[in-house]
Amino acid sequence: MPVFRLTPIQGTENNGRWQASTIRPKCAWVRAKDEVDARLQMGLATTAALNQTSVAKEDQSPWTDDRMVTCERDDSIVVPSGVIRVRDGTLLPIYGGRECSLPAVG
Repeated sequence: MPVFRLTPIQGTENNGRWQASTIRPKCAWVRAKDEVDARLQMGLATTAALNQTSVAKEDQSPWTDDRMVTCERDDSIVVPSGVIRVRDGTLLPIYGGRECSLPAVG
């Protein structure tokens, strides 16, 4: 399965929607079948518990919005299945669990 790099678009760093993410705007990689799957997995792995009953746009993950984050195929980084690799090397489980660290990328 290919790896996708999700990169916050410059100028969106202060957008309030980043409060819906457990990681702030920084590059991350995920193994996924396509761009839609990559964005969905990123959203699942980083969704903050803000307001469980809210469907307001500001409570939705910024990772799923192509106006806030680009998503491109990037097989230059090794990413195990079931985790997201953040630029600093941290691995975040997509469906819960604990964080672990690897050496920083780039």
